[in-house]
Amino acid sequence: MKDWATTSRNFGGLPPYRRMRHELRAKLLDYAFTHFITLASNYQSLSYPRMRALLKEWDARVNREINGPKWAKRPDERLVWFAFPEKMDVNPHWHVIAEVDPCITSSTRAERTRRLPEIGHIHWQSLVPQGSFDCQSVESPGVIEYITKVSAEETHFEKFVVFREFINI
Repeated sequence: MKDWATTSRNFGGLPPYRRMRHELRAKLLDYAFTHFITLASNYQSLSYPRMRALLKEWDARVNREINGPKWAKRPDERLVWFAFPEKMDVNPHWHVIAEVDPCITSSTRAERTRRLPEIGHIHWQSLVPQGSFDCQSVESPGVIEYITKVSAEETHFEKFVVFREFINI
């Protein structure tokens, strides 16, 4: 009988979590990301569950402001993003890579979407007053390697968050 654990562990010569990170990075290249965002707490004692709850609330507030009061009923118009936790024991923060809806027909929604850096900052600061917010445009696919750098560690790979986790369908 084949030893599946041994076979999968050596697939491609990479340990399992490094192989998964490699595959994740390849999949992320399928997206046309527009924004690289860092949501930092600047507060050591915030746990992963608390940071996840803050990320969820930030996502809801930003999507509501950009997409209007019925944002939750229009999942196709929401921001597409992936968030990776980092330094959860020292300075918990999220590295978020986001893609805005490329097919915006409403000029007012397009204007609100253009203001994503400002909107995101306002809402993060209201949730985490001691925190910091940084938003940059994605200039290179190299940002994917940067945000996933710690995801090859077992404790981190299972903690990254996908926008769809917060959609109630």
